[in-house]
Amino acid sequence: MHRYFVTGTDTDVGKTRVTAALALALKNHGVTPTIVKLVQTGLPPGMPGDSARAGKLAGVRSVELARFEKAADPWSAALAYGLPEVHARELVDAIVHIENGVVAEGAGGLMVPLNAREQMGNVAVLGGFDTILVIGLKLGCVNHALLTITQCQQAHIRLAGAVLVERWGPTEGSYRDDVARTLQGKVEILGILPFDEDEANSVKTGSQIFGSLFN
Repeated sequence: MHRYFVTGTDTDVGKTRVTAALALALKNHGVTPTIVKLVQTGLPPGMPGDSARAGKLAGVRSVELARFEKAADPWSAALAYGLPEVHARELVDAIVHIENGVVAEGAGGLMVPLNAREQMGNVAVLGGFDTILVIGLKLGCVNHALLTITQCQQAHIRLAGAVLVERWGPTEGSYRDDVARTLQGKVEILGILPFDEDEANSVKTGSQIFGSLFN
């Protein structure tokens, strides 16, 4: 069964594009996936969020499980409005009955707090998801990537691979090579998502990265 969890080395590193690209790859592979945004923060009610955007780009169904208006981690955002905390088990239970493939996008990275006791990574553990790590190519990303990989190992999260994303602009080939060399043997680099201001074209290009996952 194709069930993936997309996390990042930080916020705003390209998770939504990678989520859409993976969903499109599954669709092209003959699977009809659902894109799930586990927790959306920083948007008021009624405004399209990450899941709606990714679903439109991939041409697949999308759902959002929780939303908080404050731009913060889910725990802080819930506290700010006196709303109930989000719990990993509730999120996983909402996904388990979705048929066919699932591409679940987290918020920020694995250690982003859901509540006083749980982090976003607990969803990957409880759901048994294959995890895709999105690495935004910028100074410092190697440290963040290695920390995330270490956390995956310690928490027994299945890391299926990583995608390097030119999130903010084209990068030097030598820099990309340095990042790939540093991560060699620690995580499979599935591919590089090149910088492209056209989201639709970027997602179409990115969908070609994931062929090795389905073989």
